[in-house]
Amino acid sequence: MKKHFLILTLFIIFTTVFGCSSSLAAEVTPPAGADAVNLTNIAFDGESYLVENYQEFKNRIESQKQPTVALALSGGGARAIANLGVIKALVENDIPIDLMTGTSMGAIIATLYGSGLSVSQMEEIVTDTPFASLFNFGGGALLNSEKVNIFLEAVAPRKRLENFLIPTAQLSFDLASGKKYLATQGEISEVLQASYSIPGYFPIHSREGHYFMDAGVLESTPAKSAALLGADFVIATHTPEGSSNYDYGSAFQSANRFLEIIQSRYSGQILERYADFIITADVKNYSFMDFNYATRLVEIGYQETISRIPELKRALKKENISLRDPEARKKYNLDDELRDLEYNRLIVKESEISPLIYYGRDFSPFNQDLFRTPLNKFQFGVEFHHNKLRLSFLGADSWSEGYTAALRVKKLTDSIDFYLKYKNDYDSAADDDYEAELKYFGRRFNFSGGYGSRSGKEYYLLGNDFRYLGENFQWQSENDLFLTREEGNLNLLSSQLINYDFTKAWSIGTEVVYNSSDFVESPLIYRGQELAENTDLQASLNFNYNYNLQLPVQLLNFLQLTDIGGYLFVDYYNDQEQNQEGLAVGPAFNSRLYLLGLKPVELELFAAHDFEIEDQRYGLQFSYSF
Repeated sequence: MKKHFLILTLFIIFTTVFGCSSSLAAEVTPPAGADAVNLTNIAFDGESYLVENYQEFKNRIESQKQPTVALALSGGGARAIANLGVIKALVENDIPIDLMTGTSMGAIIATLYGSGLSVSQMEEIVTDTPFASLFNFGGGALLNSEKVNIFLEAVAPRKRLENFLIPTAQLSFDLASGKKYLATQGEISEVLQASYSIPGYFPIHSREGHYFMDAGVLESTPAKSAALLGADFVIATHTPEGSSNYDYGSAFQSANRFLEIIQSRYSGQILERYADFIITADVKNYSFMDFNYATRLVEIGYQETISRIPELKRALKKENISLRDPEARKKYNLDDELRDLEYNRLIVKESEISPLIYYGRDFSPFNQDLFRTPLNKFQFGVEFHHNKLRLSFLGADSWSEGYTAALRVKKLTDSIDFYLKYKNDYDSAADDDYEAELKYFGRRFNFSGGYGSRSGKEYYLLGNDFRYLGENFQWQSENDLFLTREEGNLNLLSSQLINYDFTKAWSIGTEVVYNSSDFVESPLIYRGQELAENTDLQASLNFNYNYNLQLPVQLLNFLQLTDIGGYLFVDYYNDQEQNQEGLAVGPAFNSRLYLLGLKPVELELFAAHDFEIEDQRYGLQFSYSF
């Protein structure tokens, strides 16, 4: 059996490595000549611009046979999400948008709308997307953003800039030539990075001898670019940051403040000279990192624009520009793309190596995902990506207690991935654990089947998980059914999480873990005494209160506090083998911090009274996964 298992595994890896490279090449190969860029060097009001296919772009603008209204979307990190609210208000009030320019986050918003997405679908993407899953640490900068580019191309109806519904130009700065650069063609995943490559944060983007960085570092508005491209009327957004109260004695803070001053003055001059109408969103209380406040930022941009609509209509009328009812946009089915993001199925074309750092929870690949057992140890490892392949190694305490290895082959088909897991605990007297499975990803349900061995017991595996995340009711479930090869016994490991929201702040939730096996570890959720790894039943009832801060609290310049909460819990367990059961109750407080506004760091403090041992247990859980 092991021999056949090994042959099957090697076959899958071989066909994926040597088959997917050719198939991927076929997928991304553009039409002949499609990427032949004709660069034009344009001197415009004292500055030089490199513009891709300038004449073709101008011809498309002029073919509209009417005054061209441009929307120039500013940068500013998360603050610039307010740009989406601006677009929403303009569209609702029949304000024409014939041309779009964007820098940094403004370029991302311009790309989504310019490609043909409706405002409502953009809102769903911007407010519901788990931004943390789009970024990895490393890759030539603090954060690797390759997944961002791949995901945005996946959800965009038109994948190439030159085919956009609205002519769109992305502004960046070319370090090689020292000139501003306007991208007007190419695949989104290949060109978008240039517009938000902030040195230190995101990798510098290189292409055909050009090295690009975010022009918004010094020029947060692309209003001048819109004027260069032939706009008759420029609507420019402005999403400025608030004044800082830092001690500027440090090198970092003084350099950052210097750039802020230059950006503010230079952007102000551009807006004053080239913008016919400026919409300034009051986002000064939000930072570059506040992606968790996306819904609020969209609303700020929307309300500010709505309040300025009468004034904008008068300005357009003065220039003899008529209002136009925008053509209704198709609603696209993005379930597959959002599913791929949720389950980390996006294909990164380039090879990369990323560090793995976990603390507070056990992230062994053999464990279920819904609940993770508390683990007050560091787990370190490394992960290698190449096209559809993902290979990782993970160990705790400098690998002194063993290690796990996991291979994943993404998208054997559009809906199926292959997993291979291996565990070595350095015990020569015990068999190593291994498991192989094929997993099918559906719209709401996922199913898997495979074969493996744990603690010396070989088994066949069937698994499923599903999520229902309604407005007030949420139910998440993960279940694994094991059929032992020799005894023919069925064993079940089942985890359930159910939550009901009474209000935005108050909710009640229950957690249940059932395990009928003696060779598969249970995820531990009981907060009283320490339990055996194979405890039969654990259940928890939580009465929760959570307060979302109106404004984030910045800590140490790179952490932000967004919510605080507390709850009362009642925990129960039953261990049939030990003929024991217990009950624990107590209060708990929790909070969530975000590193750079993206990567969550969870804090939880609890006090539990265990009635079986008549003793108290206190816990401070600090967990993160990078």
